[in-house]
Amino acid sequence: MKGKLFIYLALVFAMFVWSYSYVLIKIVYSYGVPPAMLVFVRLLIAASTLMLFCKLTGKLQKIKKKDRLLFLLLAIFEPVLYYIGESNGLMFVTPTVGSIIIATIPVFTPFVLYLYYSEKMDRTNLFGIVISFIGVLLVIFDDNYQLTASTKGLAFMFFAVLSALGYTVIIKRLTQQYNSYTIVAMQTSIGAILYLPLFLTSDFEAIGQIHYTWQLFFLVVGLAIFATAIAYIIFSTGIREIGATKATIFANLIPVLTALMALLSGMELLPMRKLLGVLIVIAGVFLSQSKKSFFGLPGLVSNYFTKKNL
Repeated sequence: MKGKLFIYLALVFAMFVWSYSYVLIKIVYSYGVPPAMLVFVRLLIAASTLMLFCKLTGKLQKIKKKDRLLFLLLAIFEPVLYYIGESNGLMFVTPTVGSIIIATIPVFTPFVLYLYYSEKMDRTNLFGIVISFIGVLLVIFDDNYQLTASTKGLAFMFFAVLSALGYTVIIKRLTQQYNSYTIVAMQTSIGAILYLPLFLTSDFEAIGQIHYTWQLFFLVVGLAIFATAIAYIIFSTGIREIGATKATIFANLIPVLTALMALLSGMELLPMRKLLGVLIVIAGVFLSQSKKSFFGLPGLVSNYFTKKNL
């Protein structure tokens, strides 16, 4: 029990790091740093640091030949495709909107794991999806039913969600054979190599236009070490110890923490409608992962979905 408690606390910390990263990324963009450049530098710093750490501590495991393709696919899904979606999406949407889209990952995870690993799926997940998307609509639409968030930004963020689901499928298998340090060191190293051409062809010329300061340096290093390395190590450890479905549940903390930090930093306001949307998404995520009915509704909607042959 103590071991699981430690995992739970570590996962909460990882979610806090990822939540704050949405705010920090927006700050880094204000210095003129383009998305592809930020991602490449983060991956390069994280990969170099992790490889050095693993070599010094002997934690780096040898990759079996049969698993090389899996590691390549892992890196393609995340960080490459995921960061393309996240980093570009945050150019067009606020940190809170971005985080609320990412918070839908736990809702879809059981479906994906059921398809690939035949894991038992709680059918109330369907009800959870409906509830979650009602919350998402409250966040991205205003009182006049006008879309307040950029459709381009939303498309990028949902692309990140799909990439994260592919990542979850592969990392579940790899955590059964490799430690978290090896997995994250390899995914960031391969990711940096794959991201280099994108950086050189799209953002390389922007190097001379950036306003360089020590604050920018510490922001980028902090994102690399904490959000790109440590948080992923914790998350992969959580998947191995308590399972992918339970580990991803913690993502429901991200929109709450992000909204709070964006509010405290003065980056955005949090009107009642948007706050309600955040809470509804979280309720939907919890409902989608629960085997019990919520709020005394055993014979109503939740139970309806459970009894259907879906």
